[in-house]
Amino acid sequence: MWRRGRNSGPLGLLLLALAAPSAAFLGRGTLLEREGDIFGIYCDEFDRGTRVWHHREITREAVRRVIVDHFRTVPPAKGVYNHRDGMTLEEAYAEYFGTESSPKPFLSAVASLVDAAAEADAGFLGSDPRYHFGGERFSESQQILTGRWPRIVKAIQAGDYSAAIYMLGLSLSAIQDFYSYSNWVELGNEEFNPVVGISGLSLSDVADPQEGTCKDCSTDASGVGACPDNLLQDILDTGKLTSGYNDGDAVAGRRVEKPRGIAKCSHGGSRDKSRNTGARGGINKELPTACFSPHHQLHEKAAQQAIQATEYYLTLVRGAVGDDLFVRFLGLYPTPALVLVLDTTDSMDKELAALVHTASRLVQQHASATYPPAEYLFVPFNDPTYGPVTRSQRPDEIYQALTALRAVGGGDEAELSMSALRLALHHAPPHAHVFLFTDASVKDPELFDAVVGLAHAKSIKVTPVLTMPIDYGGISGRMLLPEIEEEENVTLSDAAANDIATAEGEMEGNAVSQRGGFGSISRSKRAARTARPRRQLRSFSKYAELAERTGSQVVESPGDRVEETARIVEGAAKQAVLWKDIGVTSPQRIKVPIDSLISSFEVSVTGRLSSAVLTSPSGSRFDLLARNNNAGQGYAVVAFTPYLARVRVDMTQRPNDVGEWTLQFNPSDESSVVISGRTPMDIMPTFYTPDTFGSHPSLQRVAGQPSRSSDTYLDVVITGVDTSNLRRVDRAYLKDSTGRELLNLDFPIKSPRRNTYLKFPSRNLQAGRFTVVVMGVDGSGRPFRRESGAQWDLVDSLLGFPLGREVWGSPGDNLKIPVVITNTNADNIAQSTYFISAYDALGSTVSLDQKRVTLGRDESVVLTVTMVMASSALPYTTNTLIVTAISNRGDTSHIQAHLSVVPKVCTSLPCRHDATDVPSTQQDPVHWLPHPRNLQATVLADGRQALGRKIRNFPSVDQPSFRHPCLCQRDPRAYRDLRSPLLRSDGDCHCVRRGGQPRSL
Repeated sequence: MWRRGRNSGPLGLLLLALAAPSAAFLGRGTLLEREGDIFGIYCDEFDRGTRVWHHREITREAVRRVIVDHFRTVPPAKGVYNHRDGMTLEEAYAEYFGTESSPKPFLSAVASLVDAAAEADAGFLGSDPRYHFGGERFSESQQILTGRWPRIVKAIQAGDYSAAIYMLGLSLSAIQDFYSYSNWVELGNEEFNPVVGISGLSLSDVADPQEGTCKDCSTDASGVGACPDNLLQDILDTGKLTSGYNDGDAVAGRRVEKPRGIAKCSHGGSRDKSRNTGARGGINKELPTACFSPHHQLHEKAAQQAIQATEYYLTLVRGAVGDDLFVRFLGLYPTPALVLVLDTTDSMDKELAALVHTASRLVQQHASATYPPAEYLFVPFNDPTYGPVTRSQRPDEIYQALTALRAVGGGDEAELSMSALRLALHHAPPHAHVFLFTDASVKDPELFDAVVGLAHAKSIKVTPVLTMPIDYGGISGRMLLPEIEEEENVTLSDAAANDIATAEGEMEGNAVSQRGGFGSISRSKRAARTARPRRQLRSFSKYAELAERTGSQVVESPGDRVEETARIVEGAAKQAVLWKDIGVTSPQRIKVPIDSLISSFEVSVTGRLSSAVLTSPSGSRFDLLARNNNAGQGYAVVAFTPYLARVRVDMTQRPNDVGEWTLQFNPSDESSVVISGRTPMDIMPTFYTPDTFGSHPSLQRVAGQPSRSSDTYLDVVITGVDTSNLRRVDRAYLKDSTGRELLNLDFPIKSPRRNTYLKFPSRNLQAGRFTVVVMGVDGSGRPFRRESGAQWDLVDSLLGFPLGREVWGSPGDNLKIPVVITNTNADNIAQSTYFISAYDALGSTVSLDQKRVTLGRDESVVLTVTMVMASSALPYTTNTLIVTAISNRGDTSHIQAHLSVVPKVCTSLPCRHDATDVPSTQQDPVHWLPHPRNLQATVLADGRQALGRKIRNFPSVDQPSFRHPCLCQRDPRAYRDLRSPLLRSDGDCHCVRRGGQPRSL
């Protein structure tokens, strides 16, 4: 069920699910281990041993080739790289960086690249042939790719790797689709087309719009099945390009029908109704099965050329940004980035001094380390300012920034810690480790969910370090008054949510300004000192929740022990979580398997303890509370304070102690324990939902939290499986933060795989947070256990950006960005209420047309986010938009969009920049391209019945207008004589006539 959002006008009708996606090559997961053909698209006689190339496999293979070339040409920092033919991604990584290094950040980047490519098949992007070289729209597809190129390059150069990964994935999807959608392979081409997606070049010899391209397929009157010889001989003889039309195609919200009276090719397949219009059949090569792809016999050839084209494009990216940035962009660095966020108010002088000493030691360690942290970032915050960001590959610059500071200011008790974290998380690369040092509670709790969303999206763990006088007591709300502590635990009622909405409304009025892309950000004193509810002023428990949800711990330190506590930031390496329990209040006896793949492990216990003993399989006992008498082979104390005991065990010095270690501890109050190990074998659980409605079904990644009422698959990726010689995987299960097992997940096959899709019974689960645990046996017969660090939460809502998560605009623009929220509450209740918020990472002015919506079960509504791009924003800087929805049950869903600032370069005809509306009477909009941030699409007249969804208050609307940042000639006839208009990386817009030279405007 759908309904219009208040004041959203036609924009509120972006029901892009009504347009069936029509991309080429399917994204991922059409054949699963146990369930097989989950979308019903393969012929019954299909040989399951046949190689199927999805976007996933094509992209992974191209990345492997490019990375192997890098490994061969750039010597490793240690040892030599000996390449062997047929090496997998993980094998090549281990050969280059060593078997101890975890490939998880690298494999995560590749997975995100694949997921972005698959996302191009969904929603508006999937239904628009201009994003996939469909419907003979070669010029527009080329223009979109060349326009995106400078944003990709600039995002990498700016260090916004997540945005660059997403945009690059969209481009790779279109480049790969060229080979399965067009007749390039049928024309006899044995190599890829080097023109596709390249600025300054255009695709020539394209069939004329009035020229026939296909004939009827004779093998099946229904148009379904193999159709190998349906291209007209004249097209083959002249070498003209064409591509198929699909009944699900839509441009700017209007269906694009296959031309009548002209023998044009269809995309084809059982889901394309246009296969029976005009020339019957189709030409797609997406799958090696005739029931879906009429030219299925060319699937392998098309895929190989798509791999070559993807490799070529990635090589161009590598050349544009250089080897150093390229490897960091793809997560090819063994040690994660280190991020320090520091409260610099006057009570933090000891903490500042401690971090100065820590930075000094980091400088020394950096010089001798083979692989020091990938980057160092530092973000200070005070009152009412936070920032600027200092970012460098050299720790001495962080040291200089710290020594230049003085602990001054403050005044009231709470500080802008969430604002500083939001800024730091935007600039931090994926898989970084963030340490927050403060002695104040949260002053800006309205940003908490946005911070969690940013951290989750980048797989970043946040460790808050709270320093305070000893007589204050412990963490997790124990500093609060009893009546306030009770208020913290209240489930959100309508009244409480109203208070939150009111508080957010007050916050929206705060004056926020940014001075430069990396400058400090200031909030007016008057707004900063607005009276807040007492619960917010004393909300220390938010730090514990933040740590728990991002896979870390909150660490306490008395003021006189902060120097010791600060040592936890040193020697950080990417580690797998072996065991994690949070909120422990009773004596514990934990048995943790330390397998043969773990080179070292750390035990970190927080809170007051009366005893804590670690015992090895050989019987060695280590008292974690004894600072100086635990000297033992391979045993070292990392940090020791009244609230923290952290030790490290080097297993290379204790080879006989591989096996089951025991940790016994007795907490005096609430404690937490995290045991993590340095190992190449880790797990990457990721949630996917089947996109079954479109013409090209695929598994689509869940952008935020899994929903309770959606069909969901859990993809369990085991990193290092190619090099770890695992014997078997026994089981996977879900557990809550206290260690209680919630649900056993059935592995369809015990033999280790790189990834395994598990049916996730979200409808049968109770709401609540959980982690994923995988257990099995390693190659030496020893048990292993891995646990996901970050927590997930089953939520009652689903958020989405129907026009895609790539948004761009120019300085001074008011961006109108549609957001869809759907009620996915699985309980048998009539309605649910949601409280919506939207923030960006840099403190811009962001507003929503509705902050509270009430939806019936499975009902959706489109809201509009308005974001003002600062007039002082620098071209090609990036930003992140975070939208969150809190249900009246208290769960929170979130989603992010990537924003790019583009220059205003086209100001007058014949080339205009973001200034001209297309008249609603325009009959041939082929030469106009939609701008995702302000496109307004209409819903088709038959939208009431589309996909069987019920639409509440379905209105009729007129054809809307849409824009593109670089347009050449408004006359369609003139446009056909032009090459694609180019938005080059130098910021100029070029309109090029065929055979002519670029003309800068």
